[in-house]
Amino acid sequence: MSRLIYANLERCIDCRACEVACQREHNDLSNMSVVRVEDRFAVPLSCRHCEQAPCVAACYTEALILTEEGTISFDAAKCTGCGLCVFACPFGVVGFDWSGKVIHKCDLCAERLAEGKPPACVITCPTQALSYSGYEAFTQEAKRRAALAMVRATVS
Repeated sequence: MSRLIYANLERCIDCRACEVACQREHNDLSNMSVVRVEDRFAVPLSCRHCEQAPCVAACYTEALILTEEGTISFDAAKCTGCGLCVFACPFGVVGFDWSGKVIHKCDLCAERLAEGKPPACVITCPTQALSYSGYEAFTQEAKRRAALAMVRATVS
């Protein structure tokens, strides 16, 4: 997997700007949703582009495929609207477009990526709670934040 959208839950303020940005980019269908958990956390959720994606395994028409880049791509022309992928997704982020009778899911704003731009949700987030980066960059930043928190706790 090259790059994905990562969320920093400490920064998310539940403004839902990411949802609106996604909706704007995808013809009024948002592939991003913010879920409140225990009245303490706002969790932005979108397709995780799993390496062994249950949604891809469930799709008998091959409308969903794992690309060479490591993302899950969707071909609406092959979708029969059966919804098996919706039920197979462990994150509940594959949606169903009732007007078109096909599913919809995050494509990481493929058109924006082709232009060298980050996904719309990432660029729109006012608190930079969302980042579009590789696994190594994400884990390095997580380690840095954890080390900083430990130093602050020790100094306090």
